[in-house]
Amino acid sequence: MSQNASHENDGQFLNGSPSHAETRSIQIGLRLRAVEQSERAIVSNITAVQASSGMVFIDFGFLEQQALEEINKAVGKSGQTDTVIDGRLECRIAMSLDNVAQLHRQLEQLLNAAKKSRPAAMPLEPTTPGSDSTLQ
Repeated sequence: MSQNASHENDGQFLNGSPSHAETRSIQIGLRLRAVEQSERAIVSNITAVQASSGMVFIDFGFLEQQALEEINKAVGKSGQTDTVIDGRLECRIAMSLDNVAQLHRQLEQLLNAAKKSRPAAMPLEPTTPGSDSTLQ
């Protein structure tokens, strides 16, 4: 696993005034060690993101296949739904906005690499419950 770390040079001055902070990325090796049950893989097929006072909460949940089929049926009939379906919250993560931006960069790199290695006939777009549907 690798991590990009951003460092800002915030104490530099040109002609007595602060210069624009320069941001650079560095590649470092990072080994995360499991503690207690943290090595347990979490299966998630639904996410929710919420912002609150400088933090972002990312919920990873799981919906049974039957619930996904109900959503597809409801969306297929009317184009939208007011149906409430219960799922299981598997994990909630709180991150700063900076950490979310770093996660975004890492996911973007991963998706770009996956797009390059996949044949054109196999799109990476979500197919369940529908790429034009929004679950909240």
